[in-house]
Amino acid sequence: DRDVTGVQTCALPISFVSMGAYQDTSFDLASSDRGNREPERVTAVAATASFLPMLGIAPRVGRGFTIQNEQPGRDQVAILSDSLWRSRFSADPNVVGKGLRASGKQYQIIGVLPAEFELPAETQGMDEARPKLWVPLNVQPIPGREAEIDLFVLARLKPGTTVPQARSEMKVIAKRLEKTYPDLDGGWGVNVFPTLSEDVDPDLRRSLYVMQVAVGFVLLIACANIANLLLTKAAAREREMAVRFALGAGRGRIVRQMLSESLLLSLFGGVLGLSLAFGGLRLVSYLAPREIHGFHELAIDPAVLGFTIGVTFLAGILFGLAPALHSIRTSIAESLGRGSRSVAGPAQRFRGALVVVEISLSLILLVGAGLTIRSLASLLHLDMGFRPDHLLVMDVALPDWRYQNPQKMATFDDQLLERVQALSGVRAASLATALPMHSISESSYELPGVPVDPKNLKVTDWSRITDEHVAAVGMRIVQGRDLTRQDVYAAQPDVALINGAFARANWPGQNPLGKVVIFAGEEQGKQVHYRVVGVVSDEHQFGPDSAPHLQLYIPGHHMQTMSLVVRTTGDPLAMANVVKQQVWAIDQDQTIANVESMENMLSEWLAPRRFTMTVLLAFGVIALVLAAVGLYSVLAYSVSLRTREIGLRVALGAQPSSVISLILRQGAWMTVAGVVAGLAGAFALTRFMQSIIFGISSFDAATFVAVTVVLTGVAIAASYLPARRAARIDPMQALRTE
Repeated sequence: DRDVTGVQTCALPISFVSMGAYQDTSFDLASSDRGNREPERVTAVAATASFLPMLGIAPRVGRGFTIQNEQPGRDQVAILSDSLWRSRFSADPNVVGKGLRASGKQYQIIGVLPAEFELPAETQGMDEARPKLWVPLNVQPIPGREAEIDLFVLARLKPGTTVPQARSEMKVIAKRLEKTYPDLDGGWGVNVFPTLSEDVDPDLRRSLYVMQVAVGFVLLIACANIANLLLTKAAAREREMAVRFALGAGRGRIVRQMLSESLLLSLFGGVLGLSLAFGGLRLVSYLAPREIHGFHELAIDPAVLGFTIGVTFLAGILFGLAPALHSIRTSIAESLGRGSRSVAGPAQRFRGALVVVEISLSLILLVGAGLTIRSLASLLHLDMGFRPDHLLVMDVALPDWRYQNPQKMATFDDQLLERVQALSGVRAASLATALPMHSISESSYELPGVPVDPKNLKVTDWSRITDEHVAAVGMRIVQGRDLTRQDVYAAQPDVALINGAFARANWPGQNPLGKVVIFAGEEQGKQVHYRVVGVVSDEHQFGPDSAPHLQLYIPGHHMQTMSLVVRTTGDPLAMANVVKQQVWAIDQDQTIANVESMENMLSEWLAPRRFTMTVLLAFGVIALVLAAVGLYSVLAYSVSLRTREIGLRVALGAQPSSVISLILRQGAWMTVAGVVAGLAGAFALTRFMQSIIFGISSFDAATFVAVTVVLTGVAIAASYLPARRAARIDPMQALRTE
């Protein structure tokens, strides 16, 4: 409803049992409250009284908001997050009733939220957030500017109501609002989505699917190894089982005995696996980047425990049943007649087939890991369009209540740059309203003589910058010149820089220098004609794996919300405190946020890919080891069964090399079959990884060749050990073996 003040009184849609709204905001915590602490800007939320109860959240200390708190004059109350309560008030249990000065206003603290509470996603694909301060939502629309009010609305569905039903109802309401308020709601719709399933980033979702497939492959390989071991054990006990049958043991008793042994083995394995899982969760939490939502809260809950127990018992039954059925189907006379050292052809072929499956699954996992490694290497060597090394970045936002005069803003900006540029160890410094991988500003623009299509506006990323910005960030002047100090301090700045993408999009094949761009930027309604005087290198604004966007750089030195960029001669973070002191020398209460080096920002940007690579590589190595163990066990057991045959060959003059060649050929056939099947599977499955790799094809030849060579080498090594043992068999002892 556009009557925002009536959020609490308007009738709820029939699909919802409760609704709540909030706005994102931020506050500067006054220096008079900080003691020895630095001034602090905190993320905050202005919420309706119904919002927290709708989520089922109650403060751990104190109370929540009431409807009265939404009225002017009664809204100077605040609820703290657990982190702010601990950092600023030392977890004082008597904090309720105390005052907090924020952004020039005095608030009374009425509560503290639980530590585990997270604000649900605002839009699809966004992670939850943890604002530090909560205040009542008291929106007073300015006449004629109601459309500038932005609210995030969450609702709880009525029992039995589905999301599609709620979506249909809200679309009807949106159509009605569009007819009632055609100027404000014309062309706008509504979207209803469940926060529980939609707040995971699509790229992260695809990464999780890849990891699930990797886990499944490792599980299959482990199960194949178990099957091989149990079948080998059953074959070794074939004579024993025949004797038991001959003495009157029933088939049911034999099956129960073998299932009991298998289940006991599975039980011990499950207990050991769960013990390792607890430590593994800590390792995953340590390795997972902080940007990947949810990984740091992973725990073995009842559902996971139940699944683990179920898989454990299922594996015990399945892989205990196979050798049990093999035992009861074997002829007693044949088992007693041929002895325990004879080769059972079908069983041996089945064990070989299991090894082929293990090798093929291992190859698929290793190819996936190899592709992510190659992709990460491509990203690390990518030309970002600027130099991230030795670059310090921090955000400075001048509060409205202290900096209402543009001249006062310009004075602060000028003094800050002068102080920072004079510091020892600083090569260059600049101010900018937007930086790659840090902050983005986007707006429409026009070109002289080009008709404007309201439905297809020309849009560009843009940034207001000071002189020395190109040098400070480490961009390159591709054509023309840089902005000068005269350009920045001109009474009416009318020149600009663009990047190559902007030039190619608007003047392909032409010289962009001297061209004019009509741009308003943050001063909507004030069209300024900027003349292009230089073209700079393309920056990857949204990370190294994204294509460069159109970028426009306009001069200015009176910014309110900006990033301070400092290129240093040494470690940029070592200069952070010195640079912050220059800010506080001008204004001791000015907050500073997001102090970071650009290299760390780049590393954090790549962290999810690095994590996926690490997990896939770990699973691939585990799979490779399991496949090698499986191949070794099959060949070793084959050698033990063929002891008499090999001894006879040696007695008749066979050389050790020919014996080794005999066993290696057996291992080679399984390896070749596994590699061929694995390559086919990798070609079929890795195309789904295209969304998480960069700079290479999912059919990268170098990766496939390297993985094939490594896997074949490991398989040869696993085959050589039993082959060497076979070559050392004593013919006299072998011929006496039964």
